Amino acid sequence: MKKISIALIIVIIVSVATPFLYPEVLSNTPFKQKALIKTDKNKVARFYFKKKQTARDSIYMKGVICSNTLKDIKQTIQQNPQITTLVMENVSGSIDNDINILASLEIKKHNINTYIPKNGIVTSGGTNMFLAGKKRDIHPTAKIGIHSWISKDSMALYFPENHQKHKKYLDYYSKINIQTEFYWYTMKAAPADSIYWMTANEIEKYGIITNSGMETPELLEIQKQISSNEYSGRGVGNNHKTQHFIRSYFKTLNLKKIDRDYDFPFTFILKKPRTGTNLVGYIKGKTNPEKYIVIGAHYDHLGIINDTIYNGADDNASGTAALLVLAKHFSKNPPVHSIIFAAFDAEECGLFGSKHFVDNPPVLLSNIILNINMDMISRNPNNEIYVVGTHPYPQFKPFIEELAKDSPLTVLYGHDNPKDKTKDYWMNSSDNGPFFKKGIPNITFSEEDHPDYHKATDDFEKINPEFYKNVVLLIQQSIEKIDQNFPVTK
Repeated sequence: MKKISIALIIVIIVSVATPFLYPEVLSNTPFKQKALIKTDKNKVARFYFKKKQTARDSIYMKGVICSNTLKDIKQTIQQNPQITTLVMENVSGSIDNDINILASLEIKKHNINTYIPKNGIVTSGGTNMFLAGKKRDIHPTAKIGIHSWISKDSMALYFPENHQKHKKYLDYYSKINIQTEFYWYTMKAAPADSIYWMTANEIEKYGIITNSGMETPELLEIQKQISSNEYSGRGVGNNHKTQHFIRSYFKTLNLKKIDRDYDFPFTFILKKPRTGTNLVGYIKGKTNPEKYIVIGAHYDHLGIINDTIYNGADDNASGTAALLVLAKHFSKNPPVHSIIFAAFDAEECGLFGSKHFVDNPPVLLSNIILNINMDMISRNPNNEIYVVGTHPYPQFKPFIEELAKDSPLTVLYGHDNPKDKTKDYWMNSSDNGPFFKKGIPNITFSEEDHPDYHKATDDFEKINPEFYKNVVLLIQQSIEKIDQNFPVTK
């Protein structure tokens, strides 16, 4: 009996000590891996939707990657084929690197995007999984960590570069189109028992995040160009240079023409007959091509007054530049519904360009399901952007609210309730107005007026590039979210 007791004690001691002294012994089955993860105060990776989550195109992930992860991710994708984005909230690593590679390749296979949200943390094997995303992005407050690895044989850097131990990782990076230089960088960044947090410059250098499609340098370059003195303030009747710029950009993107050309000229009376020109192109939807979302922005401004050029960098070179880079983004990422890109003229004179568009629609008005309007979106001292139109059209608000949680912007709602006397009513004050009067749902992105509004001092040097970039990204994401999950209303 005494011998049995001693043997039992030895078994218990070995069972308790093994996870700490020889963790690799326990890493060969899902059950044992889960046990090891729990001893390290972590949780097994899981995939889930959040409570009250409106759109089901994003799946969330948290925990440590283990042998079950491959099966779990396959099952998740099979049961939810609508998923386009994996949101990695807190993925601290992997306990099974071979399974991690296979699971990550499933993400690549299904063209799923990866995103690290506000205050999210992804490290080690989690970083390798993040890199498998078709499009990858990180919230400014999120952290991504890297380090070397160690095996029971030796430390990673002790193996020669052509050793088989490195090959599986190098092959994986090659398959997901990540430069192998990044692999060797992670080997030197931190030892296996530590974490190195990547800087913004390093994230950019190694292509950790993909281009958002917003093309920030080009966004700013376009805004700067069309708000320069060379464009003479883009006044109606004297904005042919701007028209040529927009027309050429549409042609470069191969946007489809609704008519024989992108130009839709019109006349209007303002003391005397005047002429304006809307420029319109579109991208055909891949699922519902007969239904249209109209993205619009006015490109005209005040022109030259008393020999002084009013450049209108914010009003509305900002919206015009956004319109063009959004057209470029969606030309590379075809939408579900067709999208019309409309550069409106004569807004400053009385919304005449957008009035002409809805009075002489290039497609059936009944087939236009939403208008997105962008007017003054590049400067605000408080980092505030208004989303206007969710009071009369509340079905769109949950999508934008969900995105706003992860945005560095202060996203506000209002200026769309006629009973709210604390704010000006904007539902008829920009190019959204004619759509609103025709009963077409519309959302406007705009900031409140600044000291240079409608003054000759509204120049490019006064915009806030970071704010502007974040606003355009929010607009892009909102359009994508709504396009892919268009709400059905009575």
